[in-house]
Amino acid sequence: MKSDHNASIQTNKNDKLLTNILESSSSLSIISTDLDQNILYWNTGAENIFGYKASEVIGKKKIQIIYDGNEAKKRALKAKKLMISTKKGTECELRQITKSGKKLWSRMTLSPRLDEKGDVIGILGIGTDITQHKKLEDNLRETLKKLKKTLTGIIHATELIIETRDPYTAGHQRRVALLAKAIAENMKLSEQQIEGIYMVGMIHDVGKISIPAEILSMPRRLTPAEFNLIKNHPQAGYDILKNIEFPWPIADIILQHHERIDGTGYPKGLGGKDIMLEAKILMVADVIEAMASHRPYRAAFGLERALGEIKQNSGILYDPDVVDSCVELFEKEKFCFDNYESISPLLTDINVLP
Repeated sequence: MKSDHNASIQTNKNDKLLTNILESSSSLSIISTDLDQNILYWNTGAENIFGYKASEVIGKKKIQIIYDGNEAKKRALKAKKLMISTKKGTECELRQITKSGKKLWSRMTLSPRLDEKGDVIGILGIGTDITQHKKLEDNLRETLKKLKKTLTGIIHATELIIETRDPYTAGHQRRVALLAKAIAENMKLSEQQIEGIYMVGMIHDVGKISIPAEILSMPRRLTPAEFNLIKNHPQAGYDILKNIEFPWPIADIILQHHERIDGTGYPKGLGGKDIMLEAKILMVADVIEAMASHRPYRAAFGLERALGEIKQNSGILYDPDVVDSCVELFEKEKFCFDNYESISPLLTDINVLP
């Protein structure tokens, strides 16, 4: 009997200690409810945060009084169902509202309350005010959005500069960018990679700024010496952009977009795994657009011949997965250059074929 009495005293001490801990947590809302959402416990922290006294809500109000809008109610209900089915705790972020109408964000750590049989009979929630954190996130998101808009403006301005120097490049870079983006999407690459591939496609020939305009617009086939000048444009593009901190490896992709997986490309003679996937995609898009479009000194070879080129050299010059993705786009009519009527079909990427 004495041991039972001692155990009872110890239990009471533990209960009081737990109550003191809960009540002293003035910056945390600690709330307990039954499965019908009735409030059973409401600590000092909840009083401080939401403005309701414990006497106003315990046994009188449901937890929905602090949920701000239907989305918060849906999230809370989803968390409740998850705990009932798994009998495990979870976390969620909820939009909440105080007695005075002030809105805030809370990160809730939720735990199921179990009876002696192990069945869920209620929920214990511990909430942390993350309103300021959310504001910082929103500000950062807005800053990144503005930065992205600025970078996009720089990309488009650079594109226009290139095309102003060489009328035959009009539309080429944009068409290559659109096809490269479609290939990347078809390969289910990440959103970040897809965005980067499109951006680099828009200015992949920026290095041609360093080439005399008369060579770029030459109405005849280039001599070997002239073509060697043209072959310098990936390196020139890299040198122009290498010190700009884009969110994507734009300079490296530009440097590699005329490499080939068997090592016969330029300017470095890279091969296989040494070539970035983004560059492998860009090189295929570049070849297709170049062969399917007009050059100053010859008519277009046509799309069928262009697709034949990459099929024939799949695994030799071009990455097989990229080739398969590109071919699928056209054969299943998922992509068509004619869908972009505002984009000129003229082109001056005269490096695809000698």
